[in-house]
Amino acid sequence: MMKKIKWIALACSAVLYFQQAQAQEVVAAKEGATYEEILNQINKLASSSKEEDKALLRKEAEALALKKGEDELDLAAIVYERALDDASRANEIRAAIEAAYPQGVTVRNKSYAAMMKEAGEDKSAADIEQLYLAWEKQYPASNYAEKDQNMYHSAVYNLSTRYAKEQNMPKTIELLGQLKGTNYYVPAVATTFDKLPEEQKDYKAFSPLLKDAYVVSKAANESEDPAIKESNSAYYYGAVAPLYAAALVGEKNFDEAILITQSALEEENYGGYYALQNAKTLGNAYAQKGDKAKALETYEKFIAANGKDSTIVAQAQVLYKDVNGDKADFQAHLADLDKQMTEAYFAKYEQEMKKEEAPAFTLMNREGKEVSLASLKGKVVVLDFWATWCGPCIISFPGMQAAVNKYANDDEVEFLFIDTWQREENYKELVDEFIAKNNYNFNVLFDEMKDRSKATVTAYGIQGIPAKVIIDKEGFIRFQNSGSEPNVDKLVKELDTKIALAKRG
Repeated sequence: MMKKIKWIALACSAVLYFQQAQAQEVVAAKEGATYEEILNQINKLASSSKEEDKALLRKEAEALALKKGEDELDLAAIVYERALDDASRANEIRAAIEAAYPQGVTVRNKSYAAMMKEAGEDKSAADIEQLYLAWEKQYPASNYAEKDQNMYHSAVYNLSTRYAKEQNMPKTIELLGQLKGTNYYVPAVATTFDKLPEEQKDYKAFSPLLKDAYVVSKAANESEDPAIKESNSAYYYGAVAPLYAAALVGEKNFDEAILITQSALEEENYGGYYALQNAKTLGNAYAQKGDKAKALETYEKFIAANGKDSTIVAQAQVLYKDVNGDKADFQAHLADLDKQMTEAYFAKYEQEMKKEEAPAFTLMNREGKEVSLASLKGKVVVLDFWATWCGPCIISFPGMQAAVNKYANDDEVEFLFIDTWQREENYKELVDEFIAKNNYNFNVLFDEMKDRSKATVTAYGIQGIPAKVIIDKEGFIRFQNSGSEPNVDKLVKELDTKIALAKRG
């Protein structure tokens, strides 16, 4: 399909960053109006809370619904469903599309969804492959424009992950190889291998794929072409590099592994999402090469920047005694590293403090009780905006639970987890199931889901989740940031620092 409305996103980013609409003409009704012109107009109108803009948006949808092209009709259905909350009209348009284009993208996508539903967890990878091949025969990729062929790459990627789960590595590698030359190749290789349990990771078998994906990704990451620089191949460079480096260690190619991982760590000051993977691989490469002092230094730098990851600490403890002798006091050394981290964090976050009045809100929690920001004056309030579909949100929750536990007896601190941007009608049930399944004891509040202009997440100007806001005792925002942190100790240390600074006022 052509590029759809920007606010219909697959990632956990916000979609409310459009400019206010100014034009009053119905662009879709203009003779010769391009798809991009129509799309830009709809994006502007969809972002506005003005009644006149909503009325104009409806006129745009009506004009689109009169067109003959499948892309325009599909866009009309999306506008009715997503922006105008008119599912009935959207369904009418989709029915018309299916009748007019029996081999079109809409029918094909609907058939694919049905096929994927049939490909349940009870099916073997081989069974699913047969379902896919039958579907592909009915809807050959060659029948569709290149822009509409991503679904086929996605299907091959999904199939490769199913074979990987069955530990059929030859078939997994074969399927991943089919993605070469596509924008799916690097992320598919990186994520498929990374998701394997450590004991199932066959670095030797995967090494050629990892090397090739690394070369492609590195070139994209270093490209001067903005389109290539922003591609999936470039985006996944940080993910594939440590995996390839680990494969190099397995091949005893320590020097190249050290070059890749050390450069990645130094570029991010030993921080960043992949710091743990890079530090483990770099330390392992130095240790196997026989340079225990360098291996220890790697782990020390990681701990000072990120906190006490249990696997890193265990390796560092062994190396510390090897380098300094049995009488060396590792725990005292560890405490000193922790002190370094604390001092660095205070210096960093003191510079990032702000002071803005926090927008008031009153929301219902899972128990049906109202919770207002005003009622919490005199406390430091930690807000975590999240959604059940948001992977990065969920990744950070072990750290958030550790923080909740740590401050459970601190009457001056309150944690609130604001569930937002859910389109499911049963979102409350989904939240309850998620919280129960993971044994979290979060105080979850439900944001306004229907009218985003009235949502708390909008009032706080948040454009991406997860987002965390630290509010001081007087009701002023002192910190606000978006992004995920999987490292539990690092996240708790960050919150410790921000809470302590907020308590100072």
